[in-house]
Amino acid sequence: MGLSYDNEELLEEVKQDLVEFGSNLQVIAIYSIFPEDPDKYYVTDYIWGEPVYDSDMDIYEEEMKLHEQELETIKYTKNEKMTIKKLLDILQKQSQISNHF
Repeated sequence: MGLSYDNEELLEEVKQDLVEFGSNLQVIAIYSIFPEDPDKYYVTDYIWGEPVYDSDMDIYEEEMKLHEQELETIKYTKNEKMTIKKLLDILQKQSQISNHF
């Protein structure tokens, strides 16, 4: 019998970002391990991927600085680059496994 991480809030946040920014939005999924199931990684959060330059260099540089700070906070965690659509698919599969904790 499998376990699953209760990710309802995260699922809703991902759905909102998908609607607002489209299915190709690049993100970085952040994985965690729980003591109840130490052999399996669960997506427990995400950050946006690298900012895209759109015409304002000052805004782009500020967004890049923030992105680099976020990357620093996750450098010792398992993480994976993907689209927001793939992240949604993973989270939906995670939430369908029985025995929530």
